[in-house]
Amino acid sequence: MHEEDMDKKVFTYICGNSGPLDDYNPFKITGEAIVSEILYILNKEPLTILEIVSTIKKDKRSVEKAIKSLLKINAIREENRKYKVNFAIFSTDDQKIVFHIGEQYGKQLAYKLLENRAELSNLVNTIQCCKYIEKGKIIFALIGCFALDWYCLEELEKKGFLRIHKKQPGRREYVLFGAEPSNINVSKLYCGSHNMSTGMYTFTSFGNAGPRSCLPDILWQASTAVLEHIKGDPDLREIFSNIFSLYGKDLLNDCGKILESLALSGEIRSIKNRDVLLNFLEKLKYISKTGKTYKVEIPVFLPTDRKTINKINERVSKIVCDFLDKNYLEIKDALSNIRPVLNKVPFEEIFVDVWHKIFGYCNMFLADQGFMFDPPETPYGGRYLAWITVNKKSRNERRATSCNRANSHYH
Repeated sequence: MHEEDMDKKVFTYICGNSGPLDDYNPFKITGEAIVSEILYILNKEPLTILEIVSTIKKDKRSVEKAIKSLLKINAIREENRKYKVNFAIFSTDDQKIVFHIGEQYGKQLAYKLLENRAELSNLVNTIQCCKYIEKGKIIFALIGCFALDWYCLEELEKKGFLRIHKKQPGRREYVLFGAEPSNINVSKLYCGSHNMSTGMYTFTSFGNAGPRSCLPDILWQASTAVLEHIKGDPDLREIFSNIFSLYGKDLLNDCGKILESLALSGEIRSIKNRDVLLNFLEKLKYISKTGKTYKVEIPVFLPTDRKTINKINERVSKIVCDFLDKNYLEIKDALSNIRPVLNKVPFEEIFVDVWHKIFGYCNMFLADQGFMFDPPETPYGGRYLAWITVNKKSRNERRATSCNRANSHYH
């Protein structure tokens, strides 16, 4: 281990649901500084406890505690008294290769989609919110996120290209990823979907890896900020986090009712704290006000749009699957020497990250070509679009299939 590597860390992200903030939460475990250091060195080579202690210069008890936590969430495994990483961690060199693959094949895929531009545009024209939202934003949401991200992830898993539904300890379902710090910054790589659902409403933001001032992001940011200032028993922080999440869903539900009402009739139902919520949504730029009249400024997708959304999903998925049938093995071969492959992480899991880079670059190219919305950069480096989906009621109040990625974090 070189001396300059001693301060290197690993940051983690997931595709799926991290669950409550308990001892099975991957962000809680991997967010510890010592855990980050351990993952960095284990990604280079398997090590024993004593070898880890010697390398990172930490006391044995702290290292053993960190190892126990990582084993608990299945992030590492033990073989012959040595510990190995159990998920894809991309080194700085790996990331250069993966981003190059993403750009190369993402641009090719974009051309394939543009060959079907007229057909896809005609379908988008039938979406209800086309009446008041610019078409490029709707294409950004429906093709960039609904189709290339949510729907294609499901379809590509069915066809064996990748794996997103991985059962994890603590009754979770996610695929965990890690990456070393890197100076790679593609500000228009649109592949990050953040979602939170109340049953009737799903709030989504989609865009690059920069910070976002929208829903559900600010709820997560507020929760993290509050938890950092709570002193005392760690259990208290976990309990409060779960309570905060419950009340956050109440807030989303009330905001959803207002946005749905404005989208359907321009009128607002009687709702508690109406004026405060209207001011909140106006500050978020979800609505605007002229005189006493409010107008929705973000896409609101209704249950009546579902048939068209399904058609778009299926058409885009067909294009994508045909594209990968021809290029998947070539992509796999180009990635044969990256660290996750050498660490024997299943390629189906590795390809989840690779696919995000491919469709992220695809979206960037489509935005540059004027086919879809190109979000302006905020002062903090974020580029994103927010919207809400009104889900069709069912007996169990379950959310629509395309929104099953609730609480997912992908950067």
